[in-house]
Amino acid sequence: MSAYLTFDFGTTACKTALIGEDGIPIAVHTEEYSFESPHPDWAQIPADTYWNAAKVGVRAVVGSAALLRKEIKAIGLSSQGQTFIPIERNGKPLREAIVWVDNRAEDIAREWEESLLNREEFRRITGYPWIPSILSVFKIAWLARNEPESLNAWKILCLPDYITFRMTGETATDPVTAQSTGMYDIRTRSWNLKLAEAAGLSRDQLPEVVSSSTPIGRLTKEAANELDINSEAVVCIGTNDQLAGALGAGNARPGIVSETTGTALAVVATTANLLDDPRVTVGPHAAEGLWFSLSFTITSAVVLKWFRDLCAPEQDYDEFLAGVENIPPGCEGVTMIPHFAGTATPTYNPSARGAFSGLALGHTRLHLARAIMEACACSLKECLEPIADSGTTIESVRSLGGAARSDVWLQIKADLLGLPVERPACSDAASLGAAVLAATGTGQFGSIAEASEAWYRREKVFEPDFSRHHIYADVYKRYLDLYRRLYG
Repeated sequence: MSAYLTFDFGTTACKTALIGEDGIPIAVHTEEYSFESPHPDWAQIPADTYWNAAKVGVRAVVGSAALLRKEIKAIGLSSQGQTFIPIERNGKPLREAIVWVDNRAEDIAREWEESLLNREEFRRITGYPWIPSILSVFKIAWLARNEPESLNAWKILCLPDYITFRMTGETATDPVTAQSTGMYDIRTRSWNLKLAEAAGLSRDQLPEVVSSSTPIGRLTKEAANELDINSEAVVCIGTNDQLAGALGAGNARPGIVSETTGTALAVVATTANLLDDPRVTVGPHAAEGLWFSLSFTITSAVVLKWFRDLCAPEQDYDEFLAGVENIPPGCEGVTMIPHFAGTATPTYNPSARGAFSGLALGHTRLHLARAIMEACACSLKECLEPIADSGTTIESVRSLGGAARSDVWLQIKADLLGLPVERPACSDAASLGAAVLAATGTGQFGSIAEASEAWYRREKVFEPDFSRHHIYADVYKRYLDLYRRLYG
């Protein structure tokens, strides 16, 4: 038996998995870590923390699966974007990794927008519809101003690229990860030297950009010893976790959308062409010859957690939501806005906040809970509108994240959207997507899209009830009207 070893480096944990050659997970282990905040808005973490989490994860999954180390065929990666590490030629980090959530460069991003570039120019280059200070380029410029010694680096590597370097001694990145730095031109498929040099970097300090799934090399003996696995295993270039999750959800052809409703809401749509729409982030898909559109909201299912913790922190969600299916669509007049920390797609309003409207004495806790669920479904519909407006036909939506465990919530989404909503059989979609890349890179499949489709399995499909869909059209109108009355 052979298997693919995958690492999914999230913000607070590394998920290590073994995926069989049939695309079915064999073993999964989650190793948590936390970043440091020595100053307000800072988020950084020692590079070895990620490497050590990977080592613990390998021992856990290999041990639990009783798999021979020589049976690991290849290694694939999924990772958060933006997080980067400056390293010397010998691989020694010059400082801690600066994590994507770090916001120390907000003033620099504002300065650049006022003097160096405008939003439209930046959008045309990078695919980002505004100038977010979390992008790597602004934090690198911050280092140039405040820690210039950190830029005496041989290479500046994003997190997945640092891990592949630790494994193979080779440096490279994929287009999606490169885009997350804010220095990659999505149209020319090359580094934008104007932006890199403005941040204080030379071209030589940036890795080569190669296609996702490209085999970069085999494990070095040192890395194989540290990970305690077969040194013949091939390491393949991975991609950003949102796109890896899309691949794990079979989202590798136009018409398919994957969405994750968790703390935030993230929506990935696969498109045949590059969308020219200032409401969404766009860029090259991990699957060859395709593009993606990414929409997101800052707060989503976390609002239900907030409400549960206020009302009944001792209850699990099944207990807290028992009976919510009996509340009629529209919650008998209650409308909710879930933007507790501002909005992202499509309105970009950091000042927006949450709200309930239409409350009456007859409303119960379950009315408010369902109103939150319906509001998150409305946010999903709002995120999908630029895709529909582009002329792309949406066939189905595949749901991931904690909210996907709720049948009631998925049925609400199906009814409101008027589209089938699927719950994938594999909840660890990013890990499966990383295995898709490893399997393609080592020849099991002819293309990433072929591998993604072959390994996708659905657990359940929620078909829309069109008698309720007409009711939800009014719910969505109320949602938009409330937001506009509050924030224009």
